[in-house]
Amino acid sequence: MSSGEIITTEMKSFIGLETKPKTYLVEKHSVERFAEAIEDENPLYLDKKYAEKIKGGLITPPTYIRLFKANKLEKKFPEPFSNLVDGGSSYSFYKNIYVGDEITVISKLKDLFLKTGTMGEMLFKVTLISYMNQKKELVSTQEIVTITYGKGEKTFLG
Repeated sequence: MSSGEIITTEMKSFIGLETKPKTYLVEKHSVERFAEAIEDENPLYLDKKYAEKIKGGLITPPTYIRLFKANKLEKKFPEPFSNLVDGGSSYSFYKNIYVGDEITVISKLKDLFLKTGTMGEMLFKVTLISYMNQKKELVSTQEIVTITYGKGEKTFLG
């Protein structure tokens, strides 16, 4: 099967589609629990007086954004394969996130491409997630690569 037959026009139509925005409130207790879970005792996350003096308020650890999930697209991607592998993530951080901030998350498919490996053809989906604060400032982005491959019964929820 050629790549033209696997990546259809319908699949390509998903490139650039954005999810509806989803907004989260950054709560102090949540930040404390997250810092505890990752065993990071940085006073910028935990000590209000210290954080106010240094940063103007309590901030979150950078990877705290992983708690914020984007909405799903209204239409379902026509996935041709049955198995899923996490191809990794990369992050860019632009501004601190403060306790009390409202963070809005939007996700969009950035690219689709095929590669062939020992398990046959694999579809790579590159997704960009943007995180903006209540001031409409971009605070962070995350690029995620998802790899799907194989035929048969799906091993993941679609």
